[in-house]
Amino acid sequence: MRRIASAIAVSSLLILGACSAGGGDSADSGSDTTAASDTTAVTAADSGKFGDLDSPCGPGNATVDPAQNGGPTLKIATPTDKGFTVLPGLDIELEDAAKGFIGWCNEQGGIQGVPLELVETDAALLQVPAAMEKMCAEAFAMVGGGLVFDDQEFPRFHECKMIDIAGYTVTATKAESDGQVQPVPNPSNVKPTGWLLWAKENRAADLAKPLFLAGNAVTTKNVALQLAAAWDVVGGLGAKPEIIEYNSAGEASYAPYAQQIKDKGVTYLSFIGAPDTFISVLKALDEIGYRPGLIMNDGNFYDQQFAEKAGAAADGVIARTAYASFENPDTFPAMQQFLDIMAKHNPSGKIAGLGLQSFSAYLLFATAVNKCVETNNNVIERECVLKAAKSITSWTGGGLHTETNPGEFTPSACGALMVAEGGSFKRLFPEIGSADDNSNGWHCWEDGIANITGDFGDVSKGKDPTRGS
Repeated sequence: MRRIASAIAVSSLLILGACSAGGGDSADSGSDTTAASDTTAVTAADSGKFGDLDSPCGPGNATVDPAQNGGPTLKIATPTDKGFTVLPGLDIELEDAAKGFIGWCNEQGGIQGVPLELVETDAALLQVPAAMEKMCAEAFAMVGGGLVFDDQEFPRFHECKMIDIAGYTVTATKAESDGQVQPVPNPSNVKPTGWLLWAKENRAADLAKPLFLAGNAVTTKNVALQLAAAWDVVGGLGAKPEIIEYNSAGEASYAPYAQQIKDKGVTYLSFIGAPDTFISVLKALDEIGYRPGLIMNDGNFYDQQFAEKAGAAADGVIARTAYASFENPDTFPAMQQFLDIMAKHNPSGKIAGLGLQSFSAYLLFATAVNKCVETNNNVIERECVLKAAKSITSWTGGGLHTETNPGEFTPSACGALMVAEGGSFKRLFPEIGSADDNSNGWHCWEDGIANITGDFGDVSKGKDPTRGS
């Protein structure tokens, strides 16, 4: 029970752990950002490009290595924890985006003429070994998925020589493991710091007394330690942040934490945990009439549901993102096309930030398959695809997110800040088209990446010297 309670808190950190942006609700929710007109959807979804990327799908004469679950289709697993009974549908947006991509890709002829087939895989949070066995037995590759307890994929992942173009990773074991590539890299010891640099330049007075309020689950505490380490590397941000832990399984009242924040005169607050839990903290602060001057959280708080539920209590909460904004699809063609593809190929699928990560992972995988068959006699083979993916050192998912470096496992020094206001989010920085907008909708900081040190989890289980990094 203690493990499940911690898992509930950890599940709320999936977007945070993967540097993602939150999004809307579902494609049939009626939101303007999740629905496209029939004409627009057909035109964009059927395009031979995705954003500024030539479509990696189309006809060809490739075959799949028969020893690696090869056959007439290219079998792909996008693992989720959707069957977790405490939080039904956990991360279903990963699988929903995968279905959208597969429909769009197969309509073009598959990848190199080989149609894609989804091997639906549900770890239900606590059944990772069984899910890993299924993927080893049935799938050629893992693409665009993610599991809360992803450290439990090992050693089976290496034993069956699986490869993974991951949607996100949680533990340091998985993040630093061999046999995988991430379209938006999330190494445990290298972190983007642009949002802190923005605060240093624009809100320096609010950095005098910083506090990180973090859940007491292992993963949550490790995130807090990583943030504190990045704070130290940036330097000049005021005092060393204090870390206060709350019960990840939930507190009867968050009033005592609000009172501590007030009594300590906290001027800067970062909350590490579930957005719904933070709503309780914000309301507790409102009840005692206190609010730190600056509240900055990671990407899991860029979530329309958080803004709507919290209402005025969320006003001023800043979240960072590396992804195109759901609110402005007209500014980001790839975002509009993603919405169009989902409207056409999976209209009932959930639209949310993790779905963007899954879609980018599928695009990267398909691009790597194309590079592989060029040098591998038209045979799609795992290590060949993995090697091709690692050769890609500049990636934006066609414009879905800021430029990253999957091959060298380097996070981006670029990003944007969104701020909650009146029950929704709006862009805070950079303003589109301004001098600060130096990267097509994002701002890139010269010193926007920090190498940090510390014990953030065991990485040894994910290593396999026989296959290299």
